[in-house]
Amino acid sequence: MRLSRIVCYFLFTLFAVYHLQGSIYPMGSIISQFAILLILLISGIYFAKTLLIKNNKNIFYYAWTLLLLLNIIGFILTADFSNERHPRMFKNILGCLLPFYPFYYFANQDNLNKTDLIRFFLIMLPIGIMQFLFNRNQFMSLSTTLDDQNMVNNLAYFFVGLMPFTFLIRNRIFSMLLMGMIMIFIIQGAKRGAIVSGSVGLLIYFYYQISSVEKNKQIGSYAIVLVMVIILGFVVYETFLSNEFLIRRMISIAEGNTSNRDIIYKNIFGHYYHSKNILNFITGYGFAGSLRIAGAYAHSDWLELLSNFGLIGLGIYVFLFYSSAKCILNNDWKRDKQVLMLAITMIWFLVSLISMWYLSLLYFGHVMSLGYLTGSKHRSLNYDLR
Repeated sequence: MRLSRIVCYFLFTLFAVYHLQGSIYPMGSIISQFAILLILLISGIYFAKTLLIKNNKNIFYYAWTLLLLLNIIGFILTADFSNERHPRMFKNILGCLLPFYPFYYFANQDNLNKTDLIRFFLIMLPIGIMQFLFNRNQFMSLSTTLDDQNMVNNLAYFFVGLMPFTFLIRNRIFSMLLMGMIMIFIIQGAKRGAIVSGSVGLLIYFYYQISSVEKNKQIGSYAIVLVMVIILGFVVYETFLSNEFLIRRMISIAEGNTSNRDIIYKNIFGHYYHSKNILNFITGYGFAGSLRIAGAYAHSDWLELLSNFGLIGLGIYVFLFYSSAKCILNNDWKRDKQVLMLAITMIWFLVSLISMWYLSLLYFGHVMSLGYLTGSKHRSLNYDLR
């Protein structure tokens, strides 16, 4: 086995170990800290290795690297090291952005294929379920007035992060069963942002299943796929309707209940817009500027970048999504790669509007898939290692 594949599976193991904290071993223990440290060190090494790749790297790679370097430079020059929230935020950013590089490198060198990612997914899905149930039990043990149907579980976003892996599974029935399981936990988590982004991901998944029907088996395959889509859609719809707490939360959005996001957004945007310093307008207020302005994270990637790095940060994020769109429209890619890239980009975009994507460690599935898609020299997902 090649060294890269050994490192790849070692990274899979480290991610699994890190996300077992809380249920298997204490949260924030030396085990989890050592796991994330190794992930960052290995990813940093492969960041350097990708820089040495001689073949032309695509525009997405450069845009992603700009976002990473912006945050590294911003942290070094403007972070408040006496405030523990600043280093913690930086760790989360590195934990999200850096793992892109090893998986980009592995795919580029033909040391990673979709079977590897599926194996990892089949390990992480049970871990996510176990963590979800652990969070629910913890909530129940601390609350004497609420039941498990009236709680919000942040692990819903963990399942949103796993959605891209279901696109890789060739067996349609197995894939849809797993997607249905993912959607049930997203709905049970009652996180409105996760519901919205997950629902869009599900719709693209349906399109992917229908559009990928084999031409020589169209009638029978279309019938099977449509039946499975209807069944899965019905199960998801019924699960949603059976959750009265979630329905009340969704209705509350129209009534102005945004979990104080409207206040945070108004404070950050208002402070930025009325800034009399042109330098702040262009470069922002420094790393974790949202904490200085509003006393809280922005809960929006776009406002976080605006407060931290001004128009420069916002411009780089726009450029990153532009580069993603270029990949989606790349004629050298076949439809399966294009649609999976579209699904990840749309979910990512929706999460970035109302929550934290690049500041979260929950979207490793998106990041690995992005590295795999943009690093691979193959036009389609359906290939085997040489």
